[in-house]
Amino acid sequence: MTKLRFARNDVDRQNVWRRCVCVWLGVILSLCGAHAQDANVRDLTSLEIEDLAKARLSTASRHLDDPRKAPAAVTVINHEEIVRYGWRTLADLLRSVTGIHTAYDRTYSYVGVRGFLQSGDYNARVLLLIDGHRLNDNIYDSALIGTEFPLDLDLIDRVEIVRGPGSSLYGTDAELAVINVLTRRPDNQSTVELSSQSQSFLGRTGRFSMSTHAMGTAMLLSGSMYRSSGVPKLFFPEYDTPDSNNGIADHLDGDRFGHAFAALTRGQLRVEAMYGSRKKIVPNASYATNFNDPDNRATDTRAYVDASYSHEFSADTQLDLRAYYDAYRFRASYPYGGTNSPDRSVQINDAAADWIGIEAIVGRRLGRNRVVGGVNGEYNLRVNQRNYYVNQPPFLNDNRQLTLAAIFGEAEINPSSKFSVNLGGRADWFSKFGNGLSPRVALTYLPSASTSVKYVFNRAFRTPDPYDEFYVDNLDASETSRSLQTERIQTHSVIAEHSFNQWLRGMAVGFDNDLLRAISEANDPITGATLIKNGIGDQGHGLELEMIANPGDGWSGRASYSLLRTRKKGSNSKVANSPSGLGKLNATIPATNHGLLGVELLYTGPQPNYLGQSIPFSFLTNVTISTRFRRSGWSGSASCYNLFDRRLATPTGPEVLPAATTQDGRTWRVTIGYKWHFETARSRP
Repeated sequence: MTKLRFARNDVDRQNVWRRCVCVWLGVILSLCGAHAQDANVRDLTSLEIEDLAKARLSTASRHLDDPRKAPAAVTVINHEEIVRYGWRTLADLLRSVTGIHTAYDRTYSYVGVRGFLQSGDYNARVLLLIDGHRLNDNIYDSALIGTEFPLDLDLIDRVEIVRGPGSSLYGTDAELAVINVLTRRPDNQSTVELSSQSQSFLGRTGRFSMSTHAMGTAMLLSGSMYRSSGVPKLFFPEYDTPDSNNGIADHLDGDRFGHAFAALTRGQLRVEAMYGSRKKIVPNASYATNFNDPDNRATDTRAYVDASYSHEFSADTQLDLRAYYDAYRFRASYPYGGTNSPDRSVQINDAAADWIGIEAIVGRRLGRNRVVGGVNGEYNLRVNQRNYYVNQPPFLNDNRQLTLAAIFGEAEINPSSKFSVNLGGRADWFSKFGNGLSPRVALTYLPSASTSVKYVFNRAFRTPDPYDEFYVDNLDASETSRSLQTERIQTHSVIAEHSFNQWLRGMAVGFDNDLLRAISEANDPITGATLIKNGIGDQGHGLELEMIANPGDGWSGRASYSLLRTRKKGSNSKVANSPSGLGKLNATIPATNHGLLGVELLYTGPQPNYLGQSIPFSFLTNVTISTRFRRSGWSGSASCYNLFDRRLATPTGPEVLPAATTQDGRTWRVTIGYKWHFETARSRP
């Protein structure tokens, strides 16, 4: 394999890795030596494993689950951690989670789980939820996690990340992980919040939020805007010719978004609405477009309205109902024919989807056992894709109305206090793709109140989305149907968790993944047309080790290492975008009476790109100091990312010419916020 030359040599790599391990051990030992005291602000990671059962961990089983019996490896990130580590996007947050890595190609952020990451599929193998509402759109199945994520991170209460398949409860796309973003609830009194951020590359963000709680009704409203000029000059050696501005993309990294969110709660009724739109200027001339052309742009808009109602028939029986309307819009422009040529033309990709759906879930406890059952129905009012050149008729104008129906269920059987069996499954029917069946079996042994050992078998799937099945480009507009097969994955995992004491616990996970009929995008070597087809598949196995410490008094830490081995079926060659290992450390240290220092160290092992070239390892250091004056209402933080200004890159897919996209060097961000509290007016009796 060809080796790219922008990284350190092997000796430097080993020295950096040794220093990384030493730092990790030092921090963990310092945490273990600290006195265990009650912290003023405690998060879920500070709880003992038996106390954690009282927390709202609902994603793995669609009901409030004892985490010792949860049929998956679950990581919970709460709002305090988002502040402490200065995460700017959901991708930043996910990059800190055990077994997960990310990539960024200057347009979208991609997430890889346990060695599987396919650039260009827009995260279609990961299911993204907001308050249990599916966020993957109905055209590309995309899970938007970068600046394109349509929710402000300040509105997040916590994020539950389930590593492993979840199709037995959620259906298509939940092959590698289920990520459930749970939003803040309205405050108990009326409040108004203002927040302002300034960051590198003339980046600035403003947010306004208000919360009211009166006469049995609570409401939260929020809006935010972001503008960034991006890196002023980006160099791409692949375009280093006089006709392409010597490989320099000049002021073509701009990024902007607008968000709006509203939630109203009255009793057991909750109505939630979300809108987010992001526009990105694309600097790396994806899909063989003109380089250094300002018409390379992409806009994603996502919105939904969700109404949910929960009713308890008794202490043992609960009904949850949900009805929703969703919308997604995509528009991108692709200039061809030369930047200053009379043959220049601009191609437009235009996509729109609107769909409605209902869902009903019933949960019942039968003694010490529990059963959950549900149905889901969805109707696409429209799924439209157009592709055309400006001032010309479209060569793709595909319009669909698709339908989904599903039934699912799960039974948790507890023959004794030490043994638990979890049986789950879901049957899906798609009007275009037929049937899908997703079983899950989990066996749990609880030798003590602080230890659990689990074996989990999963089978999950991903149906071809409308983009996979119906999209064509102008090079071969005759291929309107590919008759793709459903992609499937089968997994086995063994999970061991142990709480060593009140503030220190650990987890070890061994897993084996078998991906069948992988759907992937490629270019026809003869015509250059975009081809989407089923491949043979991939296989992967590995080991995840994690330690979480929270002695209190501002001290906390989370360290993990993941050993990954992912190979193509039928050969011993590595799968593209799959690192050999992932090392992570997150730690907070009291800096002042009102401040915390958050340190994040992230190691990503070498990985091949789609050309088989080796992308060297990366080691990233981020630091954030945050403070909150609870009585005065002021809060603030300052972050420095890539503290040591290391040069690093992430692999890309065949849609862009550069085999690896160089990431930003040292950057910064400063945030300041203020929160007013008002007494809620009460009506006279």
